[in-house]
Amino acid sequence: MTQTFNRRRFLRSTGLLGLSLAAGGLAAPYVARAAATQLRVVSNPGLENATLNALMDQQGYFKQFGADALIVQVSGATGPFNAIATGAADVCMVSGYNMVLSRIEQGAKVKIVGAGMKKSALTVFAKPDGIKTLADLKGKTVAVGPTLGLLHTLMLQLMKEKGIDASQVNFVDKGSNDQCYEAVVKGEADACCSSISHLNDKDGLVVISEANMWQALPKDIFQTAYASDFAVRDKHEGMVAVMAAYGALYDYLMSPAAHDAFFEARKRAQKKFDKASAQAIWDFNQVQRPYSKDLSLTDDDIGYQQDMFIGLGRLKQKQPIAAVADMSAAKAAAKLLG
Repeated sequence: MTQTFNRRRFLRSTGLLGLSLAAGGLAAPYVARAAATQLRVVSNPGLENATLNALMDQQGYFKQFGADALIVQVSGATGPFNAIATGAADVCMVSGYNMVLSRIEQGAKVKIVGAGMKKSALTVFAKPDGIKTLADLKGKTVAVGPTLGLLHTLMLQLMKEKGIDASQVNFVDKGSNDQCYEAVVKGEADACCSSISHLNDKDGLVVISEANMWQALPKDIFQTAYASDFAVRDKHEGMVAVMAAYGALYDYLMSPAAHDAFFEARKRAQKKFDKASAQAIWDFNQVQRPYSKDLSLTDDDIGYQQDMFIGLGRLKQKQPIAAVADMSAAKAAAKLLG
């Protein structure tokens, strides 16, 4: 994505998965109003996002809640946010982006509207040759993504909260989540921050003590959902329907009943199906329950994110919650779900 990115180019060049669905399952007047306003729901095409999109399609939650939704995919960590900021999309529900608050501070007409995955599905892997704790990372090379990208940011926050001097660690950019993991397997780094999807891999790496992010950083919101100010203001009922659909999806995803549907969606999303990684994701969702049926966030949730990014130098100061977030659609959706 470049600064010349615009709506026409986006819709012409991006692969579109259209889900213009008929209403059903709610009171007719509400459904009619929600369906009158199409929501363009954007995500990047990563495997986890693609799996959720496939599962949403299989289970028909958009139809159940009367949501007229067009799912659009755009690559890159910044792609979904750029699509929303330029008016090419309305809301992002499943693609985490750790610069949302910074971009809002810089003037983007966007609000945080809730959560996707609340618990951080990351941990630290290392070769089993002397690195057993976070303190053992001093003087070592740790593979993360770009400087102050998601992996690097959470590693810095983790070490700060554990009282470890991060300046004594050599953080290197090895690209994506999976590429960071491969860098350790190949001996190009001593450790990495990477996805829990690798927990069942047979590459000889081990998880180091105190490094499970969902336990070590329990206040961190892994994926925030965000939407344009226009969608928040003028497409409220459509937003409620879409968020209710995702709340229902997440609730189902964390239940044993979803087993077969989840694996079928995973097979649809992954050209060369990896059963071990799919099982790792399934087990994590069942045991840790990283999602919530209620997508709303508290003021404290937003405040923690602000404090973290101020501490990292990515925000200048705290802004009023109302300036950066709007939970009205998420709260209305939670009431629908009961």
